[in-house]
Amino acid sequence: MEVALRRRLEGVAAVSISQRQQTAEVRFAEGDYTFSPEAFRKAVAEAGVVVLSFQIDACGSIEQGQEQRWLVTDKNRFLLTARSTLPPDQPVCVSGRLDDRAPPLRLDVTDVQKGTE
Repeated sequence: MEVALRRRLEGVAAVSISQRQQTAEVRFAEGDYTFSPEAFRKAVAEAGVVVLSFQIDACGSIEQGQEQRWLVTDKNRFLLTARSTLPPDQPVCVSGRLDDRAPPLRLDVTDVQKGTE
């Protein structure tokens, strides 16, 4: 699975796989990389693995627009769920569960670290 992730996903810096917990952690290098749940699912499918959910950590800034709030990280935009109360236009790092069932990608934030990216 590690080989498939490195081959199919641009910018992969490290991969850690736990068979016991049935998880894969992928860290991306600094840079302008776009996260694609579809590409991730296709990559792990090469190893016969099915993704049940995504938990992501991401740093960026919050943008406000027409009653919607977005976490913006270089090329990535994640629509924040309604219960998120992060202030706009400030650097922030968050953890959360990603819902990719339909566009746009929605992020339910579970932890916040304010400060520099």
